[in-house]
Formats: sequence, structure tokens, C-alpha cells
Amino acid sequence: MTRIVADLGNSRLKWGRVGPDGRLGATLALPLDDPSAWASAWDDWGLSGAEVSWAISSVNPPLAGRFGRFLDDKGVDQVRWYRSVADVPVRHDLVLTDTGGADRALGVVAALARHRGRGPGLVVSCGTAVVVERISAEGVWQGGAIAPGLGPMGKALHLLTAQLPEVVPRDVPAPFGRSTVPSLEAGIFWGVVGTIRELVTRQAEGLSSAPWLVWTGGDAPTFARWVEWPGAEVVPHLVLEGLCQEGLRTQDSGLRGETSP
Repeated sequence: MTRIVADLGNSRLKWGRVGPDGRLGATLALPLDDPSAWASAWDDWGLSGAEVSWAISSVNPPLAGRFGRFLDDKGVDQVRWYRSVADVPVRHDLVLTDTGGADRALGVVAALARHRGRGPGLVVSCGTAVVVERISAEGVWQGGAIAPGLGPMGKALHLLTAQLPEVVPRDVPAPFGRSTVPSLEAGIFWGVVGTIRELVTRQAEGLSSAPWLVWTGGDAPTFARWVEWPGAEVVPHLVLEGLCQEGLRTQDSGLRGETSP
């Protein structure tokens, strides 16, 4: 049995191959709107003719529909979908879990597995959105904060003003600019850094000890350089790691998820 995990986000579609030991192996990132690229990856990974099971997290329903049809066309009938926090067995103190993203819950699951028994923790995800999660010393996910990442910040300033261009910083900018574009880059980039610094500082208050911190997401390596935190680690594919644990646990128990998204 070949086991694949997938994270369907708002910027990228990520796959991961699960090794014989149940750990995440090779990964790849694919465009959201190019089924031909998905088919090429399918062939490159030698999935044609193999018995394949999937565990999939999605925060993008339209993409989930397209990807579900892609798997149907490939004859895949073993799929477990994670669409919200309610689908993920994680200890939490949240409400309205059917409205929370499954990716958040799976990231917490993976971070806890890495730091089990090591006190309270924080998880910072830096993608389309910046999300900071707080976890108690007892391993209970207490909630989090969601803020715009670089792309939404730039798009909002462009759409809500008459003259500002849409800008997304690609490099670390100076803290001030001498014209509009570098000024936007400075405000967007350092504004996100400041947001993260404030959120992790605030969420650490009241915990029983200094929390560990795990970074994840495409922009995590960049932002982690500018937010000092002793012992912090960057884990590129935290959601896929969570799927390796939770998705495969469900499959091994004999439970079958839906075959349509």
C-alpha cells in the first residue's frame, strides 16, 4: 500500500509520501489550477497501477472538489478528508470547531508530537495568513490568532485605495522607503514581523513556563530570522506531518473516509 498525504491550501497544493516507518518522506508543491501538473507528479511518483491511500487536509473547497474528481479519475477509493478542526482528534478548548481550519489542528498535532512532555508551546504558520496557536503545558490547544500575511496585506492596500499598486515583498526590505513601492514593502513586511512578535509575546503570557515555538509555512524561514525565540525550530511541512499521524492512524484502524470532498 502506497500512502500519500496532501495539504490543499490557498496558495499551493502539497503532497507528501509516507515512508514505511510512518514518517513523512519526499514532498512536492504543485499549482492549484493545473491538473496536468498533478498528473505528471502522479506518474513521476509511480502511482499508476499502485494501490494508493490518501489523507487530505483542505481549507479550499473549490480545489478540494477538483482534486477529488482527479482522484476519482485515477481510481482512488481510499481517501480520508480533513475539512475542519472537528475532523481532527486533538485536545482543545475551542468552540465552533466545524468552522476552524483542519490545517491549524493538524499543525498543532504535529508540533505536540515533536514536543510532547516539554511544557507549553506556540505554533506560528506563515502562509497566505499568519496564524499563531497557543498550547498549554497539558497539551491542550487553547486557540489562536489569524492575521493577514504578505500577499493579503499588499492586495488589501491596493484594492482599498485609489493609487497604491499591489506590492508583495520578495526580499527583506529596508525599514523605510524613499518612494511608494519601497515604502509599501517596508510597511507590509515589517508590519507582519511586528504582528508576529506581538502575538507570540502576548500568547506566552500566563503560561506555566516559557513556551517552545515551532514555525511552519512558506514564509516561516524569513520571519523566524526576525523574531527571536530561544530554541525555536522551522518545520516546513508541519501539516503533512500531522496528516502522517492522524490520517494514517484512522486508516490503520479500518475506518474509511469519504471518497468525495
